[in-house]
Amino acid sequence: MNQETDIKNLPEVIPIFPLDKCVLLPKAILPLNIFEPRYLEMIDDAMKKNKYIGIIQPSVSKRKKSDTERVGCLGKISTYVENDDGTLIVKLTGICRFNIIEEKENKASYREMKVTYHAFNDDLLLDDNTDTIDREKLLNVISDYLNVNDLTTDWSVITDTDTEILINAFAMLSPFTAKEKQALLEATNIENRSEILIALSEISIASRNNKKSNFIQ
Repeated sequence: MNQETDIKNLPEVIPIFPLDKCVLLPKAILPLNIFEPRYLEMIDDAMKKNKYIGIIQPSVSKRKKSDTERVGCLGKISTYVENDDGTLIVKLTGICRFNIIEEKENKASYREMKVTYHAFNDDLLLDDNTDTIDREKLLNVISDYLNVNDLTTDWSVITDTDTEILINAFAMLSPFTAKEKQALLEATNIENRSEILIALSEISIASRNNKKSNFIQ
């Protein structure tokens, strides 16, 4: 059994990297430019241990007691490049979402959390469970979204991408609000995330079209 297909093999205490309007999703890739000393230390320590770090958003709602959201995603460093100035460029591969249990005291300059993955065991399934997703509708929405926002991409890469990875990558890359990003992260499954993604994209498309129409008038 692969180490990352069983939650029993995932670390209970992980360093966390809080990033606003940024989420990591299972099986997707997140590139990071690391330059703050505390996070350079975090990456260095992770490389010496198991290469795991957790990506989580600062609290979206000020009414929450914690200064971070409760749900984040464990990532594993898959690429590590050190620049001449000492900064790092790393790529994280999303492994599994987690719920924070509590913060752990440590002597490091970065924070560590005790977490549990049990609510997200399906993140580790090798099969993508996307048979019920309307891929054609998804691709049409992505195309429209790119067009109204004047964004360009290699469409052949998109059409050749696995459905689950496509949904997660588009959810991560799209400039949605922090609250919307968190909703995508916390979706119950990939089908639910696809529905949320399509709904958010359609709202954005309609809004952009309305602005263009009003400008023309």
